Amino acid sequence: MDIKELVGFIAGILTTFSGAPQLYYSYKYRDVQSFTLKFLIPFLIGLSLWTLYGVFIKSLPVIIFNIIALCLWLPIFILKLTFRNKR
Repeated sequence: MDIKELVGFIAGILTTFSGAPQLYYSYKYRDVQSFTLKFLIPFLIGLSLWTLYGVFIKSLPVIIFNIIALCLWLPIFILKLTFRNKR
């Protein structure tokens, strides 16, 4: 693994898993009020496009960490849709 790929993996770990506490908090307290659909929808589309870009350039760190980020943020999006009318 070269230094560029190592930097990619470190950056991916730090940015991707920063969403994990949000998922935990949102699920535990059923509180997604601070998230707007105007944020979540473009963000999820962006993560999907980054994943596709990673496939195009054959960059494993870009592919892996954007897929993981999608897996962390999609449940928050679903919780937002589920709980938005219950308050």
